[in-house]
Amino acid sequence: MWLEKNRVQNMSKTINIDRFTRLKQAISGKLDPQKLPRLAEYLAGEGGEINYSMAGNLLVDPSGSQQRRVKCIIYGWFLLSDPVTLAGVRYALDVNSTLILVTDESALPPLEMESASEDYVICGAEMNIVERIEEEILLNLPAQTVNRSEMIASHDGRKDGGAAGSLKFANAPKEAVADGAKISPFAKLAALKKK
Repeated sequence: MWLEKNRVQNMSKTINIDRFTRLKQAISGKLDPQKLPRLAEYLAGEGGEINYSMAGNLLVDPSGSQQRRVKCIIYGWFLLSDPVTLAGVRYALDVNSTLILVTDESALPPLEMESASEDYVICGAEMNIVERIEEEILLNLPAQTVNRSEMIASHDGRKDGGAAGSLKFANAPKEAVADGAKISPFAKLAALKKK
């Protein structure tokens, strides 16, 4: 169980990781989705909210090895832009991850030994809370990719507060999305034919 008895009073953007995990501190708050610059390029307008809670923990195994961990819970909603229809699709955000903080790449386990329930993150002495939250959100967008022009919509009917839909990504012509025009289904076929 993650302890929250030592709540961080200072809501600064940066926390000292050693203190945060050793003292089992916790921090929580709200963010405006439009104020996250990397997320903003995927948004379809105003509205939405992001709530977060992060709790530190330090595990020590029998050999004395220490493992710095941060439990990260992020929830809320915002409107993701659908480049095919140019409409906003309400996206319900629900992130629950355990971050294991390591100092360098040599401390990362081999890929085949990584647990599906834990994410390893290379982190120095301090962590920027807002940047980490934004990174977790971007990693948890449906089939998220760095290239926005590859995003197309696929509605799956899931219930998330009255709006259905999740976004999936595929190869869409970059010019059509960049110009704000609708992507022709024939342009999609032509792109597939070239492969």
